Amino acid sequence: MQNNIEIYLIGLSVLIVLIMIFVFIKKISSNGDLKVKIEPVIDELEPNDNFNDESIQLKSQSSFDFDQNSNNDVIEDDQELAILNLISIDKTNFDIDQLFGFMSNCNASLKHGFFVLKDFRGNELFRVANALSPGTFEENCNTFAVVIATNLSNGDDPLQTFREMLNFAYSFSEKFHANICDSERAPITKQMISHIESKAQEIMRLKQLNSFNQE
Repeated sequence: MQNNIEIYLIGLSVLIVLIMIFVFIKKISSNGDLKVKIEPVIDELEPNDNFNDESIQLKSQSSFDFDQNSNNDVIEDDQELAILNLISIDKTNFDIDQLFGFMSNCNASLKHGFFVLKDFRGNELFRVANALSPGTFEENCNTFAVVIATNLSNGDDPLQTFREMLNFAYSFSEKFHANICDSERAPITKQMISHIESKAQEIMRLKQLNSFNQE
């Protein structure tokens, strides 16, 4: 009998402690002391860094002069651009000689001031341009940011094209200590990568459906 009373007392004591903890936590929460700290991503590129919409014209469909696929009735005249920015971590200029050497090792060809990368069959994958004014690569140019772009509506495998583009970005980032950013120059996230991959898959699905309907 005495053992049962001791068990009841212990249980009651534990219950009282739990109630006190609950009341304490609720009081702190109501005072606003328990808040999730959300730090916004700050764009370190100031307006005077010559990194503006005029120097980077990739959002316009005529920027890189992507050829339209005349056989693609699904996409029609629209371009589905996938854009990545590679920005020096400390905003120091890339070594232009090393950059040209890196692009040469990637079998990229210089055309109209920007680099073009192709697959083993000679089909274009994506293009790389100087993200700062004047927007082209010259032997004596200085830049701390480059932009990569591809038209997902071109090519046979948009998803693979974007993954090749992403692999290039990772290699460049490691070599030149650059941040990989999205089209808005915010650090790229897994969610954004998944979003672009989903877009590429949808374009691929529409291409296959259109091809099936034409048979």
